[in-house]
Amino acid sequence: MYKNILAIILLLYAVFGEGLFDKLDKPTPSPTPNPASEILDVEKPSENILKDVQAFSDLITEPSDRAKIAIFNYEFAERILTYNSTVQQTNDVYSLAGKIFFKNSLVNKYDGLAEKIQNILESILTEENHILTIEEKKQINQYFMGIAWILIQKRW
Repeated sequence: MYKNILAIILLLYAVFGEGLFDKLDKPTPSPTPNPASEILDVEKPSENILKDVQAFSDLITEPSDRAKIAIFNYEFAERILTYNSTVQQTNDVYSLAGKIFFKNSLVNKYDGLAEKIQNILESILTEENHILTIEEKKQINQYFMGIAWILIQKRW
């Protein structure tokens, strides 16, 4: 009789293997959520810039559009510092890069978006076409980083 019980236990052990005993003494860990990470690492801009770019946060409401526009403006702000371009070339680069990056996803979606961007560029640059100075490039960088910063902030 004891031999039959021992044979059954060994047979069960052979079929189910060590996994049977592992489940008894190893608790299953519950997954812990990772903290939300930011899309971009952008420093908070000055109050003057925040005041000027706040309209972008109010205008662009869809979260995926906010993220894409923030990334686009962040990249433009980073790259403008290395460009050796005129006012017209800078405007052309921004416009053409936007058409390529966004395709038609923003066409007629946010009323006044293009005008707000144009207003920021005009507030920094004169209407006269000239090669951008280092100071103008820095200002463009700060304003477009400000746009990126304001768009990645959570809206409550």
